[in-house]
Amino acid sequence: MWKWETEHAAHGVIVIIHGEFEHHVRYGWLIEMWRSKGYHVVMGDLPGQGMVKRTERGHIDSFKEYEAAVNEWIEAAYLFDLPVFLLGHGLGGLIAVRMLQKVNKEIAGLILSNPSFAYKYTPSKTTQLLSGSLNKLSPEHRFSFGFPITDATRNEEIIELDIEDPIYISRVSVRWYREVLQAMKYVSVDGKTFPDIPVLLMQSGDNRLVDSAPARKWLLQLPLTEMQVKEWPQCYHELFNEPEREEVFYYAESFARNRLRSIGYDV
Repeated sequence: MWKWETEHAAHGVIVIIHGEFEHHVRYGWLIEMWRSKGYHVVMGDLPGQGMVKRTERGHIDSFKEYEAAVNEWIEAAYLFDLPVFLLGHGLGGLIAVRMLQKVNKEIAGLILSNPSFAYKYTPSKTTQLLSGSLNKLSPEHRFSFGFPITDATRNEEIIELDIEDPIYISRVSVRWYREVLQAMKYVSVDGKTFPDIPVLLMQSGDNRLVDSAPARKWLLQLPLTEMQVKEWPQCYHELFNEPEREEVFYYAESFARNRLRSIGYDV
């Protein structure tokens, strides 16, 4: 876990949960943008990803490992004694929602960037058929997920960095895959347990990894006091890496700023 404090008067804390296959280093630009607007940022690498050494890369024994890690980051954010926002991208969005369905946390708002509630891109049919039995017999067996980096973003600079990135994951374990699919399934089943907190759902119109429809359906059926949905039609999956990322950031930041004003902060 890392903490980046703003050099300006602090308004709140952003806890960032990164997506599948990646790690915190890819969020340097976004971290600095939040800091420049008066927010501390707390972020770590998820188990089995990035620099975390507790498990092999691309593998988890249980989805609860993710929830436990994020809970630690939130508890660290509370120490600043400021309103805390969760920002979950892709898998990070799925983790945030599953955790909040189970545990009552004091969150000022939730920002979801293309949360992975269902995959549009999936591994080969053979892999999917075998994954059930392999999950019992050889859960750490790895396979290539196969999602092309060039389909994640239109930003050529990011693509070049990802191709050369030694800790960007290309192979995942059977157990990882089955645990993620199970979490996707229970998101909608446990929908009624989600707390009444403000939610901003941001989605891409040309997302080649995640199916956007389930997340939108999930959100619109919740009896929330405050929710927003925003789509960028031309964007690929990684909204905060796309050529339009400044526009995406300022939309998310305005959500946080308006939320702070509504609870009495002068921002």
